[in-house]
Amino acid sequence: MSQQTKKNLSESSIEEAYNRHTPIAAKVQAEYDKALKDVFTDMSSECLEPFAAILLEHENTVMNKNTVTESMRSKMSELLARINESFFVQNDVGKKLITLEVLKERFEPYKGTSWNVHKMSPEERTRPVRMLLMDASIRYMQKQLISQEKSLQAAMAKSKENRERIQSIQNERVKLYALMQQQSNDYIEMTPKLLEIQKKLIERNF
Repeated sequence: MSQQTKKNLSESSIEEAYNRHTPIAAKVQAEYDKALKDVFTDMSSECLEPFAAILLEHENTVMNKNTVTESMRSKMSELLARINESFFVQNDVGKKLITLEVLKERFEPYKGTSWNVHKMSPEERTRPVRMLLMDASIRYMQKQLISQEKSLQAAMAKSKENRERIQSIQNERVKLYALMQQQSNDYIEMTPKLLEIQKKLIERNF
């Protein structure tokens, strides 16, 4: 199986797990909302009476103490609900809860594993160091590959330039050969005439 296929399968399984755990966000937020409401539902009126007394003393109101107490209970419940909602939205708590559940599921096979270094084998103890060395080796090899790629590109450019130069010389050779062939053919054609002229000159002299 190719690395790309493995990567696609891994991404697909993570997405499926994410979708499967999506309801956890709404469930946890609902539990928080209920817990915050219960805080004031379970709180007795006596706990709020001192605050109600302060309001009655400093506020111009026609409400009695019981009404003020219930009004405070309602407003504080609403305020905490808004704070809770803002906390979940601004900190993206829902997404983080889902991610946490996905990670818990993914690493479930390692649950209960002992991380006590004194109980580890020499190979397990040195694994972090060996991983760092492997990482350094990989980075070195990557730099070497980049350097070799640049050298290869320069060599390919030079090779292309040389091929073009050789092709140009080859073209010139073909042209020169054709010219020489033409001149040779012209000389062959002229040879009988030259011999005839030479013969006449000899006869004239004698």
